[in-house]
Parts: sequence; C-alpha cells; structure tokens
Amino acid sequence: MPEGTAPDRDPGVFRHARDARSGPTATLVALWIGALLLLRVLVAASPWVLALLALPVLPALWELWRNPTAWLELDANRLRWQAPRNQGDIALVEIDHVVLLTRWDFSIRATVHSRLGTHHPLPPEVTPRAQALEKALTERGLRVVRQHFTVF
Repeated sequence: MPEGTAPDRDPGVFRHARDARSGPTATLVALWIGALLLLRVLVAASPWVLALLALPVLPALWELWRNPTAWLELDANRLRWQAPRNQGDIALVEIDHVVLLTRWDFSIRATVHSRLGTHHPLPPEVTPRAQALEKALTERGLRVVRQHFTVF
C-alpha cells in the first residue's frame, strides 16, 4: 500500500499506511551499488574494501526484501498502530493529549499522553504528516500540543 491516507470503508476512520518498499529507498540502494561497481572498474578497488563499503546498504536491502507495512488507524473510539517492532491500541477516552514535536531535521515525532500519566511514542514509520494527524485528532475532540525545535 503506498504512503498516504486511504479512507477505505468508513469515511469517519482515519487510516495511514506506509510500505518499506519505496522509490527513494530503491533508488538509493541502486546508486550505492552502482558507485561500488564504478569503484571496482575505475579504481580497481580491492574486494575487501568493496565488501566493507557494501555493509551500510545491507539493512536497506533487507527492508526492501521483507517489505514490512506500518499503519495507523484512528476511529471514533480507538487509536491503533502497528509497525514492524511496535504496536499499540489506546481508547480515545484514555488519551489526555497528543504532542506533535517538530525536530531540528524537520521530522515529526508524535507522543500520546494518557490520563494516567503514561507516554506512548508513535513510531516514526506510522506517523503521518503533522497537519493530517492534527486535523484527525481535533475532529475527534482530542487536544493537540505542537512543539517546535526543542532540544529534548
């Protein structure tokens, strides 16, 4: 499923899904491998140097092969998400507020704060664009706190 929101069945449900297999990832892997081949042909780099330089591309190749899907779903009663190494399910009545933090690299980190005082950080792979998430949360009556460029 491509990145974005997909209102499948119920228009009142906010859904966001993302696949690991994406165009930019495949392009970066192809460019890295091409650069290694150029090093071998043009500079006659030794195989052990090429093997060492190939190590950073192995995790990206593994993600392209496995293609794990990450998703977030927000309906009238619950907030659910699932990522390759994390999942969560929280009733909306248990949520006090959601903090959307813009970091120095302009990425967004979302943290759900419950009424009991616990914090549930959403994994980056399930976090949609800040404007879409903020709109969906406020439509369901949840308080959203925006923080920009904090050190923590």
